[in-house]
Amino acid sequence: MMQLSVIMPAYNEERFIAEAIESVLAQTWTNLELIVLDDGSQDRTREIAQSYALLDARVRVESHPNMGVAATLNRGFALAANEWVALMQGDDVLMPNRLERNVAFLEEHPELSVAGGWCLHIDSQGKIIGKGESPLVTHEAVQKLYQANELIGFNSCTALMRKSAVLAVGGYRAQFRVGEDVDMWNRLLEAGCKILIQPEYLVKYRIHSESVCIARPRHIREQMHWYKDSLLRRRSGQSELSWDEYCSYRRTLPWYVRANAWRKDTAKVLYKAAVFHFAEHRYYLLAPTLIAALILQPGYTFPQITSKLLLRRT
Repeated sequence: MMQLSVIMPAYNEERFIAEAIESVLAQTWTNLELIVLDDGSQDRTREIAQSYALLDARVRVESHPNMGVAATLNRGFALAANEWVALMQGDDVLMPNRLERNVAFLEEHPELSVAGGWCLHIDSQGKIIGKGESPLVTHEAVQKLYQANELIGFNSCTALMRKSAVLAVGGYRAQFRVGEDVDMWNRLLEAGCKILIQPEYLVKYRIHSESVCIARPRHIREQMHWYKDSLLRRRSGQSELSWDEYCSYRRTLPWYVRANAWRKDTAKVLYKAAVFHFAEHRYYLLAPTLIAALILQPGYTFPQITSKLLLRRT
């Protein structure tokens, strides 16, 4: 029976971490270790995690001063005792058979270095508010995006990864404090590793007011442009730019290029805010936010609304 390591970075997750840990300990795949990485929390996160470590020898709690997700993940991989490492956050909830289904998928696809999956989106109360699906379910789909120099991305909370592959590419890069997983997936592909998504819902991914995707959406969009620029420079043999260098470069672009990028980014930020307003029942904010997104980029926003309505009917 394959041994797995589960690493759980956590920062100020006292509201959710008990449920997250319990969802690991209740897995149908029991041959595992859980490493909870307290990233300098200012609340009871560490205390709650340690209470589970006292009850179950599979749980290990490590704490360090706050240093961000990338550095915390690198520490988790260094501590992991096993070759295969599953990722999750301190506010996620695993489906009871998530790890078992991960392993079954690996047995069908032994060529993989990363196996991901789909996730359900839940709010702070655990109510399902959406679905996160990826089209990267075949090698052909992955290669099509890779050859087009598009960023490969999916939710890292569903990932099962080869430790040796992550270490071989130098681990996560600390300069990417948001979306460090996107940078990782693309560098793994450049190193010849195989990534594939199994079309099953494996995790409940929590979205709440403290989530990075809600609290810092504009910054995320700007960072993604930087990741894309880094990817293009790397694959063309050029040196990547630092964040400050990239910001300086962006300011040299023609005004109409910057304006169009602002329009598209703002529409995506507003649409994400509208989804959150809906989940939180703040309907008085939903309508104006959604209308603004539609005005700025109808070609993006309208299909998103349509897909959400279809998902609610299924």
